[in-house]
Amino acid sequence: MKENQNFILLIVFFGCLFFSCKQDKEAIRLATYTYATNDRIDNIELLSKEFESRLQQKVTMTSYPDVESFITAIKSNEVDIALINTLGYLILASNNEHMLPIANMHIEKDAVDNYKTVLLTNNDSIKNYSRIKDSADTMTMMFVKEGSTSGNLVPRLFLSSIGVPSPESQFKAVKYGGNHTSTFEKLINGGADLCAIGSNEYYKQIKVDSTLKGKVELLWVSDEIPLGPVLVNKEFSLEKQEMISNILSNLHTENPDAFEAIKSGWSEAKQADRFQLISDEYYNSFREVNGNRTYLNDILKMFEN
Repeated sequence: MKENQNFILLIVFFGCLFFSCKQDKEAIRLATYTYATNDRIDNIELLSKEFESRLQQKVTMTSYPDVESFITAIKSNEVDIALINTLGYLILASNNEHMLPIANMHIEKDAVDNYKTVLLTNNDSIKNYSRIKDSADTMTMMFVKEGSTSGNLVPRLFLSSIGVPSPESQFKAVKYGGNHTSTFEKLINGGADLCAIGSNEYYKQIKVDSTLKGKVELLWVSDEIPLGPVLVNKEFSLEKQEMISNILSNLHTENPDAFEAIKSGWSEAKQADRFQLISDEYYNSFREVNGNRTYLNDILKMFEN
């Protein structure tokens, strides 16, 4: 009987060893999401090669067509390392079984207008955002797209803080412009009374054509928005998680080409100088806007699958 027990234990031991080795040899699934026409595969290719070299494992790359499908893939445990935006992570964090945030791009505190939201209007009667609540039922509001942090989440949080927690029921109509450029163009052309876009797009457009400043009113500029995280699969060993953290935190010096390639794929990261290590608590500033947690939870529910 004892020999049989030892034999069974031996089988279990080698089975576990085999499974562990198999897991180590399986390809690491690195993924991100497509924005406009950029699938960002070129932007993460050098990072994937760095991971392959340092972790001694093959790395595959996938770009999901949008944030929503990316979140679905993560929840289905199809991703091992994810580069996701802030809104995507906040949605995921409400029901996150598989991934841990470990790092994000660091922006110096004195950076000017790196990643903010601007609220704009072409309506001459709205000179101050304090009048939006009373006039909402006569106006059309345009956001960028559902998965946009600066073009949807942040402006919704702001609107909720000035008495418009439910844009769909309080505005005459709510629309999406598709991307930041087209949303701004549609406002200029009268497709909406208000729009919210990333500050980068607004400042870029008025730099190219200064007459645009006279066609829209800048109602509000947000604080700097914390950038989205890099996530790792919880199934990774603590040793592997630490190795990935070290690769990211030193990437700007040990592989600056890889770091710059990532930056060039995300306009909001243009002033980043390195990756910094973070945890979920880093995003608590979104969870308490004007001291109120309820609005964020309600807004996120709109975008959960």
